[in-house]
Amino acid sequence: MAHDDDHDHVHDENCDHEHGDDEFADELDEFLVEFQELLGSDPEAALELVDSVDESFAAHPLIRIAHAHAIWMTKGAPEARSELETLVAAEPDFSDAHYALADVYGELKEDALRITHFMRVLELDEKDDEASGFDASEFQELIVKDAKAAIDALPSPYLERLKGVPVQLEPRPSRERVKDGFDPRTLVLFEAQPLTAEAGEVPPAPTRIVLYTANLPAEFEDEEELASEIEIILLQEIGDYYSLSDEELDRLGLE
Repeated sequence: MAHDDDHDHVHDENCDHEHGDDEFADELDEFLVEFQELLGSDPEAALELVDSVDESFAAHPLIRIAHAHAIWMTKGAPEARSELETLVAAEPDFSDAHYALADVYGELKEDALRITHFMRVLELDEKDDEASGFDASEFQELIVKDAKAAIDALPSPYLERLKGVPVQLEPRPSRERVKDGFDPRTLVLFEAQPLTAEAGEVPPAPTRIVLYTANLPAEFEDEEELASEIEIILLQEIGDYYSLSDEELDRLGLE
């Protein structure tokens, strides 16, 4: 089963529970770090770890979503679906649970349900921004600078293909896009006209590159990490957009 990195993240930014004890929060953070490391290398061990927690941890929604991710990777999407549907029913404002459930529905080819939960993620993320006073515009200058630096450093011929493509900023994908099945937590979009090239021909340059200024800082809070990840994300998008070979990916520094 293939997951991209976002599927395996466990965030607490939209989860509002009354576990204010600092010691509990520190223990929870330590546990989740250990869990994430195991999930990437040994999902069965990650499941055993999360199954072993005591009652004070087991009921916490971050532990429950960790459990669902471990079930997904070890037992498959149908088992994870049941776990996540139960979690969403209990925690209807927990956006990460809706996001994980949308991904599970996507794997199960249940597109209408996937879109329903993606729309809920967008609504909850926007609501959380408003409640927390988050202002995505504060990151615009940094994001544009890092994106342009990454494009300017591209090797030929990608530098020439993308040099004149406008880099535009939007806080998050529009509701119309999400209603069409677009991931509301997407970080970057290479937007292009429908391709008319024959098989084997190089696609034309995208008409614009869109960076989502609310999603990027939510994923990478540290400015240094944000700059590094913007470069990686753009290179990955270039690789996907142009269907690059291993040799070409190596030239971009992705292998």
